[in-house]
Amino acid sequence: FDKAPTEVVCILKGLLEDGEILLSDGRRFVSTGVALWSLLGDPREVAQIHPGFRVVALANRPGFPFLGNDFFRECGDVFAVHVVGNPDVDSEVQ
Repeated sequence: FDKAPTEVVCILKGLLEDGEILLSDGRRFVSTGVALWSLLGDPREVAQIHPGFRVVALANRPGFPFLGNDFFRECGDVFAVHVVGNPDVDSEVQ
């Protein structure tokens, strides 16, 4: 996620936060928990997001040496964040 353009990250944040996404070809994916789901009916243009849909996103820390986006600034409020530290030298050698 930290290497994706900010526009892509914001669209994915909308999907996770609002429960819906509109694709460029006109198809819309909507969670059944969204009020819009009950108002829409054309199954060719509207698809239900599976209730078990989950996202596991991996991102590097912002800045040197990774030089990726500040993913946490853009989407930190939508995810449960777990920081994984670098392994020590001994475990890398094994």
